[in-house]
Amino acid sequence: MYKELVKKIYSILDFEGSIVGIHLIESEEEYKKIEAISLKKTMNYCGMVKAATKGNSIKAKLEDFKCKSAPRVLGIDPEDKYNKKGELWCNLGIYKDSSISESVRSELMYYENDNAVGVYVAPIEKYNEIPDVILFFTSPYNSMRLIQGYTYNFGIAKNIQLVGNQAICYESTARVLSTKDINISMLCIGTRHRAGWKNENMCVGVYRDKFSKLVEGVYNTINPMESDENKRYIKEKLEEHGLDSSFILFDDNYYKKV
Repeated sequence: MYKELVKKIYSILDFEGSIVGIHLIESEEEYKKIEAISLKKTMNYCGMVKAATKGNSIKAKLEDFKCKSAPRVLGIDPEDKYNKKGELWCNLGIYKDSSISESVRSELMYYENDNAVGVYVAPIEKYNEIPDVILFFTSPYNSMRLIQGYTYNFGIAKNIQLVGNQAICYESTARVLSTKDINISMLCIGTRHRAGWKNENMCVGVYRDKFSKLVEGVYNTINPMESDENKRYIKEKLEEHGLDSSFILFDDNYYKKV
């Protein structure tokens, strides 16, 4: 079932790199059992995620994180003694004043997990079951299709929160873990510089329990939403993956009927 979902989403939407799965590691024993790259030098979480889009599988514990924002927001090292009220952000000039900084910090839902010791970051095709969070790094068009797929089954997303900062660690991962839902990120300047995303890249993060119905929704809205040019590509990709494409109808789009 999971492997078929992976084939479907890769058939319907065209991604430059791999879709990324995030799994929160909850014990030292589990960490040791995971077959993945163990970092020899510290690395930013967003750098790990970018490496996964290129096919790499990485596991990391607290001491492996270069930027400490990720272990804070993911519950691996929740102590936030320098920024409990947004003091650090205010000093960096990210927000207008201390009042705005404090209000932003108070509204962020950092993930709470007393057992979290690390993360496993890998392409979704490397997993045998749905990971905790699925990250799509893609274009506005594909992001639109993912949201349409979500809305098809769940209705309007009620937990979207945009900050423009802490994009991969908070907006795309911790927020999704906390709400058990979906979120969108326009990325942040930190990850754009450090991980080298393109200007047009953005991210959609999805919680594991929403993934199968989101893919089903994208699949079931091919006919009303996609152009004939895209349908030809999708049909070819579905057939390459051994999936049914007979349902695809050409010259059949909702916007041609209204």
